[in-house]
This record gives sequence, structure tokens and C-alpha cells, in this order.
Amino acid sequence: MCEEIRMIAFDMDGVLTKCRSSWRALHLHFGSLGLVEEESSASKFRNGDIDYLQWMRQDTEAILLAARKPVRKEEIRAVLLGLEVDEDAERVVKFVKKLGIKTAIISGGIDILAEELQRKLGIDYVYANKLIFDENGFLRPGGVEVVNPLRKDEVLKELSSRTGIPLTKFMYIGDSEWDCSAFKAVKYPVFLKRDDDDVHCVPNLRTISRLRELIDLLEDLCGI
Repeated sequence: MCEEIRMIAFDMDGVLTKCRSSWRALHLHFGSLGLVEEESSASKFRNGDIDYLQWMRQDTEAILLAARKPVRKEEIRAVLLGLEVDEDAERVVKFVKKLGIKTAIISGGIDILAEELQRKLGIDYVYANKLIFDENGFLRPGGVEVVNPLRKDEVLKELSSRTGIPLTKFMYIGDSEWDCSAFKAVKYPVFLKRDDDDVHCVPNLRTISRLRELIDLLEDLCGI
């Protein structure tokens, strides 16, 4: 058991998977990446010009426009489940669970992939944004906002209330500035540095370059 840490929340894209964005993977598959880059939705969202539901609508509309046909849930699922899981993910999650630490995914990515990782890795809690489909299984524009990428702290507070575990016993692992609100909310923020990106939003941020390094960090913090 680890008394110091009782919950570890993982970002999904770029942490548990090698792909940095499940949304980008869909745009690459359907040929809609140019459309969303032209729209500059991410910048508009960061600047407060659109809300997250509007961003989701613009992304899904771009997919449907580029596909030039109805898009079935099965095709989206095949793309997402084809993304490579980090080679250390299973080992790390298994180690975490042996310590009696609860686990969660908190991601601005897509629920289809998050729920598959939950099943595959044995994650306890999942929060990810939902695509919507009609009664025939075809993608509809829009979605259901579960995790606002700039307000992951709100999801962490909800998870803390839900489990009765204080945020002082939480660790969060993320890979970009999109995780800053989460880093600020927990006692143990960990930055997984995948490339040349740097994050400096909290002074107590621990940095690892591979997911497997989390094991050494936990052994130190838990006094193993």
C-alpha cells in the first residue's frame, strides 16, 4: 500500500498511447486535417472565441465533409483502436494497482478509445469526450463534453468528491500545456516529456521521459 498517493489520473493521448491526439488520428484518416487547421479551432478555443462544444462540432463537421459519405461508428472505432498503446502502459498500471492505488483516465480525447483502454488495462475511472451517433450508427455533428481540455481540474475535483480521496493524495500524468489545469490541482503533477515540448506552469512538476520511469518515482514517493 502507498499512503502518500491513493489516486493516479492519466491523460490518454500521448501518455497511455503513443499518438499525441486521437482527434488528429481521425482527421488524418478521413482527410480532414487541412480543414480543421484552416479553421484554427484550437487557437479560437484557447482565446475564448468558441467553446468546447463548438470546437467538437467543427471537428466532426470537417470529418463528415472530407469523408463525403456517412461515417459509421465501426470505422471510427477501427481507427482509434488501431492506435499504438505505450509499451509500458500495462506494466505501469499493473504496478500502480499492486500498490493499492486507484487509477483514472482524464482526457480531452475520445471515449471510444478511453473505454477500450479501461477494459485492456483495468483502469478504474474514465472521463473522456463522447462522439454522438444516430440510431443507425452514423456519426452526427457535435458531441458530449465531458472533459474541457482547459478545465481538467474540475474533473479531478469531481473524481475526488466521488471517491472521497483528497487531491493532496492525487498524482496526474500529462504530456502538454493542455494539462496545466490538472497539474495545478494535484499534489503530485508529472510531465511525460515526449519531444521538445516544455511545461512550466507549476513549480513542483516532476518530469519523466518514459512512462516506465513512473515506477521508480512511485517507489521513491511510497517508500518502497
